[in-house]
Amino acid sequence: MDLSSILYRVWTAYSTGWGLWVSFGMYFWLSICLMVIARKVHVAGWWAGWIPIVNFKVMCGAGKSSGACFWRLFIVLLALVAGIALWIPIWIVVWLVLGAIVWVVTWSRICRERHYPAALGLLSLVPVLNLVLFGILAFGDQPYMLG
Repeated sequence: MDLSSILYRVWTAYSTGWGLWVSFGMYFWLSICLMVIARKVHVAGWWAGWIPIVNFKVMCGAGKSSGACFWRLFIVLLALVAGIALWIPIWIVVWLVLGAIVWVVTWSRICRERHYPAALGLLSLVPVLNLVLFGILAFGDQPYMLG
């Protein structure tokens, strides 16, 4: 089985009704958690956690990252959309890997701002554990202060 057929199967599975509902539910949970996290770390415009693409700015603000953080996330998103639109499987895989790195770095900084170990940012890539991580960062008590 080649890479193109694997990506096509993933695409068709998520474009069915159940995939859209699961994706909507995950986005809803991420948005709520992101807004709560942003309020706790005093990010101006925390309410923008609901708005696609603008919520990248909220994530970067919650992690106290520079403006380059937003542009990295945005460029990765554009490159993925272009790869899917043009159907270039190797391009999609390369940008998924780069996007995963940027995503982990962003969530590691958010973990650090919420006084959790930065290594927890790695959980943001694991499908069910990422939802737990977002909930802990939003609604959990701070376990200790990092030095």
